[in-house]
Amino acid sequence: MKSGNRPQQELADQDIRPESEAEKLYRLLAENVADIICTLDLDLRVTYLSPSVTHLLGYTVEEALGQRWDQWIDVALTPASADIATRVFREMVASVNQGQADVFKSWTTELEFNRADGSTLWTESKMGILRSRDGEPVGYIGVVRDIAERRRAQELFKTLANNSPNAVYIVQDGRFEFVNVQFQQHAGVDERDLLGTDASRFVLPEDRDMVRRMSLAMLKGERSNPYEYRFVSHDGRTIWVMERVASIQHNGRQATLANFMDITERKRSEEVLRRSESQLRLLSQRIIEVQEEERARIARELHDQLGQELVALKIEAVSLAEKLTDDAVLRERARAVLDLVERLDSTSHRIAVSIRPEILDELGLVRAIQWYAEDFERRSGISCPVEAPVDEPALSKQTATCAYRILQEALTNVWKHSRASQAKVKVTATDRTVSICVSDDGVGVDLKRLADASSLGLLGMRERASLVGGRVTIRRNRGRGLRVTAHLPVDAAHAETTLGAGLGG
Repeated sequence: MKSGNRPQQELADQDIRPESEAEKLYRLLAENVADIICTLDLDLRVTYLSPSVTHLLGYTVEEALGQRWDQWIDVALTPASADIATRVFREMVASVNQGQADVFKSWTTELEFNRADGSTLWTESKMGILRSRDGEPVGYIGVVRDIAERRRAQELFKTLANNSPNAVYIVQDGRFEFVNVQFQQHAGVDERDLLGTDASRFVLPEDRDMVRRMSLAMLKGERSNPYEYRFVSHDGRTIWVMERVASIQHNGRQATLANFMDITERKRSEEVLRRSESQLRLLSQRIIEVQEEERARIARELHDQLGQELVALKIEAVSLAEKLTDDAVLRERARAVLDLVERLDSTSHRIAVSIRPEILDELGLVRAIQWYAEDFERRSGISCPVEAPVDEPALSKQTATCAYRILQEALTNVWKHSRASQAKVKVTATDRTVSICVSDDGVGVDLKRLADASSLGLLGMRERASLVGGRVTIRRNRGRGLRVTAHLPVDAAHAETTLGAGLGG
């Protein structure tokens, strides 16, 4: 350290040298600011102290002028702050003596001062190196600011944060600056081992990129909903958390305030619910499969067994009518029986076809749709043109059955509710999907009523579509009526996702 014993004549000359206008202005400013301004020479001897020291700390300027800092550091500061100040002064002196002094380098610390009345005051103390006009170090300058209000606000924040059920922490430059009690419990690490460490260390590595993107979007105001990720404690325990972040000022610089809550139980409940839904879906699918198998069996029984018996009965009725040539009354009754048998045969065939049309299994979906549309037109009087590809799409049996049943339900709704004069059916197919669209020109239906859980027809269409990984959309036509469209995967067994059925689209 350079000697601070300047010749007495030099000191005397300095004392009698008149102040310039600039120096007077600087002194006026220094003596009217609320902060304490202090300058020291290269020997750390106080050369100037602003009068605000009396207001903030209760000391007089004369008590400090000419003294070395280390002569009253233990009196002016609490023990912990005195240790910090000593370290800072050693770093500043070393920086000057080694010729490494950066023009803009400064040392900022929070120090607790002992006031003359025995109380203490928290301050933010910023130290720097004084330089002459030619850039040579000539001493040191410090600015001490009262941060008692800020400290009280920080203490209030800590109290509130530590009493929050959520984990709360502050990150600055990627490192923890504050962690509340709940965060420490989740992390399994004490505060002293957390502060100043990497803030991403507790995020599961696979989730870090996502957390970085989501938090940045929230800080920019591009996202309002919280995001979820997996938090890994010090001992390797993993929990699910839901987090929000906000940009704040911390110790005069920008930082990130974050809080999260443990949602592990909710995630477990959701997983149990997903499993239950999956099991229910499999059960529903099996019920529908059994239902279709039973329909097919009943249709075969009607076609084969009852059909054969009706044919036999018809043969007997014809034979009986031929033998009753002498009795006109009995012959007419035999013919009436024959007509009844033919009607029964026609009715059983129609029932068998409606239960499970053979054409669906034998010729495919397009032919079955065309047959059903013609039959619908005959029965209802509603025109039902069909637009379909020439080539039959290669569909799984499950998808074809699903499409056919949805078509039946959609046309039944047209018949019952729409008062339409026409219902167009359009079939489109790609390598991956097949779509069945039924569009009518009727009065339409309230979509809110259709969305109601009591609308069993819509629920049935939705459920059938979802079981094969498809969806059903319903919307109004631009003119009149509604358009019901089923979007189904070609191969239900390899549907990649189960799409929710809903209104709109």
